[in-house]
Amino acid sequence: MKIHVKSNFVVPGLEDREYIEVDRAEMSLRQLLEELQRLASPSPIEYVKPGARALDPDDWEVDINGLPYQKCDRELETSLKDGDTVTIRIMALGGG
Repeated sequence: MKIHVKSNFVVPGLEDREYIEVDRAEMSLRQLLEELQRLASPSPIEYVKPGARALDPDDWEVDINGLPYQKCDRELETSLKDGDTVTIRIMALGGG
């Protein structure tokens, strides 16, 4: 299964490509984010905290095929399909 990954930053582990291929028929958004964390080793990015029911909105915005993941029926447990696009945006810190 191939999932396209777009972002407003360079996703560690995907520096030279805009997709991830996995050897499984099904994968949830949570599982994809956990896989991206593993790819970023030795300095993984924590997209989703273990056991969390949602992403920290101060850190991340994530869409599945242009729809915010929170609007999907199963949120982080939404099943992804071959060819889906997941967009990950890191939120800019404000200050001044």
